[in-house]
Amino acid sequence: MKAPGKAPPDSAGYKADMKTFFVSAFLSPALLSGCSLQPKNIASHHIVAKDGAELAAVEDLRFGVLGNTRNSIPLADSGKGNVTAEASAGQVFGDLMWQNQQGALDFVVLMGDMVRASRDSEWQAFDTQWRDLLNGSTLPEMEGKRLPVLPVAGDRESVLDERLRGFGASFPGVGADIGFNRVASWYFFDQKVGGAKWRFIVLDSNKADLGSRWKEQLFWLPKAARGNYDHLLVFMHDARISLGSDVAMNPEGVPQELVEIIEQHAGLMKLRAVFSGNAHTSEIYLPEGRLGTAYVGAGGGGLRASSLRRWGDGAPAGMEHLQLEPRFDLALQDVISKREGVSEKAIDEARAEGEWDGFIGRYNSKHFPLFGYWMVDIQGDKLRLSFRLLTETGALKEVYAIDHAPKAGWHQ
Repeated sequence: MKAPGKAPPDSAGYKADMKTFFVSAFLSPALLSGCSLQPKNIASHHIVAKDGAELAAVEDLRFGVLGNTRNSIPLADSGKGNVTAEASAGQVFGDLMWQNQQGALDFVVLMGDMVRASRDSEWQAFDTQWRDLLNGSTLPEMEGKRLPVLPVAGDRESVLDERLRGFGASFPGVGADIGFNRVASWYFFDQKVGGAKWRFIVLDSNKADLGSRWKEQLFWLPKAARGNYDHLLVFMHDARISLGSDVAMNPEGVPQELVEIIEQHAGLMKLRAVFSGNAHTSEIYLPEGRLGTAYVGAGGGGLRASSLRRWGDGAPAGMEHLQLEPRFDLALQDVISKREGVSEKAIDEARAEGEWDGFIGRYNSKHFPLFGYWMVDIQGDKLRLSFRLLTETGALKEVYAIDHAPKAGWHQ
């Protein structure tokens, strides 16, 4: 890996406040007039577990993790290397359907931004998109087992609906009990797998829209992090670490704050991985080495792929120099060098060679979008993360995997 170089010429990327842009450019007055929300009209979907639940023991557990599965937004999603965005989302969904047909999935984690805004028509579109895979109140078009969902609230779910009534209607029973018929978007549960107990903590990193509920989540979090369990997985929409071109790393310090509270109360070396979904790319980092926590970006579910730098400054996340997990980076280098139709210029950009010598290497989304999703396999104390990438043929293929064992840490 080369030493840090200059940033790519357009590394500033997509820096606008997307929520403000969305309201001004997409929600025209005509559309706003039809933005009613009637929770009783929203189809419901079965969640994996309610807050504080202890699920029945299983021998193994397997689930897919992906984000940014919403429909595209006019103007906001144009010109960002996403010419196949809708098609890519369909292909990712199709691969999940195939995995389910093989009996290889127990549930699906959706990392937020499931809708463009919280109104009836958007939640109806979500149900139409997912009803063949997710178990819920509407009948599927295809036969087969349907799965529960582990939903994570993103910022889109609160657009026009800061109280998250649509989120609560789509996923009844979700969140901690905070009373007064309000919807909480944070919760935890335990799952015993083999001889090990795994804790899942789901958080809401949208501090601005939570308002007073933000303090309620902070009050709840130490209790959720404490307890008698062996391993911990955390899910939140915003990323503490991301080298994607379209988001700010560790926005307002919120993801770091949440992780540090968890680490303070969870106990030594229990936090295995933190998943996020806001950046429109797929990525993984091991900033503390093989015995530390993995930070996984699962935002490549199909909408508007963003470019991904290979290394960069970690100061915004409270860390030193950051780089993609080296074996993940090598796997992507291998794929891009063999992919048909990718120009030498794009390959040089990825390698930081030729006219890109001295710049930060970058996987350009216009030529090499990282559409795909992560599979998580748990067997007892062992954890396996694998990434399935959308190939040029339209099929998804596992191109990378990494394992974790208590004494060995992360290894291949």
